[in-house]
Amino acid sequence: MEPIIIEQDDIKNAIQSGHSYIQVGNKKFLLLEVEEINNYGYYEVTDPEEEKQLSAAINENNPILSEEEIEKMIGN
Repeated sequence: MEPIIIEQDDIKNAIQSGHSYIQVGNKKFLLLEVEEINNYGYYEVTDPEEEKQLSAAINENNPILSEEEIEKMIGN
């Protein structure tokens, strides 16, 4: 999983503003600060509160994902 590098100051400021998500057009994107992505291309959630928030966001905004896909995304 390769990161997208943001160089524009106004976009960086918006992302770093402390809000939980950004909206681009009609789509909303959850913002999570991660320290490391493992070799398999996903972030392993270790904080129970973060896992709860991530699961809620995934379940509410991505109905096309299977339970297996959701579990894989959160590292379970």
